[in-house]
Amino acid sequence: MSLGAMDIFKFLPAGKRDKNANCKKCGCPTCMMFAIKLSKGQESASKCPFIPFELASKLEHNKKIQQKTLVCGNLKIGGEVVLYRHEKTFVNPSALVVMLDSKEKNYLEKLKRVLNFEIDCIGKKYKIDAIYSNNLNPDDILKIKSKGIEIIDDNFLTNMYEVKYTNLHETVATLTQIRKEAIVERNEKYSNPTFVRLHGNNFFDLCSTASVLICKYSNMLIFEHFDEALFSSLITLRLNIFTDPQKPLQVESKVYEFNNPDQNALVFLTTNFALSYFAVANELSSLKYGSYLVITPSEGMSVLTAWSAQKITAEIAARVVSSSDKLKKVKNKRIIIPGLLYDLKSELEQALPEWKITIGTTEAYKIPEFVKKLQNC
Repeated sequence: MSLGAMDIFKFLPAGKRDKNANCKKCGCPTCMMFAIKLSKGQESASKCPFIPFELASKLEHNKKIQQKTLVCGNLKIGGEVVLYRHEKTFVNPSALVVMLDSKEKNYLEKLKRVLNFEIDCIGKKYKIDAIYSNNLNPDDILKIKSKGIEIIDDNFLTNMYEVKYTNLHETVATLTQIRKEAIVERNEKYSNPTFVRLHGNNFFDLCSTASVLICKYSNMLIFEHFDEALFSSLITLRLNIFTDPQKPLQVESKVYEFNNPDQNALVFLTTNFALSYFAVANELSSLKYGSYLVITPSEGMSVLTAWSAQKITAEIAARVVSSSDKLKKVKNKRIIIPGLLYDLKSELEQALPEWKITIGTTEAYKIPEFVKKLQNC
């Protein structure tokens, strides 16, 4: 387990209220300052003449790498330093890999589908991370590389720890034990990243199993079967796990288009909190009418939180709306704001005098019904 400044301070003279407390022989004004620098790796324990052997041993043990980082082109695997995401953050997302064998009957068709697979999530494009094979021809290798997909083989896997899949309970228990040995105990025997091979082609079995293994604690999953819906689901799940819990997930602040909006398009507004964006975007995509969605720069906060923290104001919203060339084409000049921003209506009308501000729904799923009633008015 990593040693914090207070863990170290307890061993130092000041922490033990010793007569040598804060002697400055280490070059720091206090034992606490020395403890802070030791915890950050900015000082050597040898600088303190009174440091006990127990602490020196703990600090030396703390220098050991917890989990190695393997690199294959742009793909990084492993390198984790915490057991639980909320302690800090997980580092490198579990790699999703497809097994390919040029001797398979459907090899070319499967290769084509893998190469063409791509999803757009939170403004970024995502593909399969790598292909596992030992017998690809040069032309196929070039095709794969041109798509930004890495290639791994058995030589690469020798640097990893394979956990054989038996059943979900036993496999998770093994993965958890390995992660604890690596992260908590810093046991070098278990410092290699882990991987699991998944066979079969049942979507629900693979999706549920892989979802658990991404959470607990496989650094890489190799799939014999390829299914677009399966990988779309797993990539979306992975995005929610391998994010910094101290940084809200957010999308770019700009005006988004849905269903080829024209001059009669409706205009909606919300914050740049990713969940707010996708909830609203999903409903707007299902409408028969074209629409625009104005996303304000709200530091990834939800609507009510952003309003409370003054991260969404009339001035901020007006700035985004006024700077958009797309919205200048709209003739009806109506902006629909979330129901939770009711108190912002009058301020928005003053900041955007040429626009009519309409109070919308508090829940995204009610948007289609709301639009239907609006169109009938």
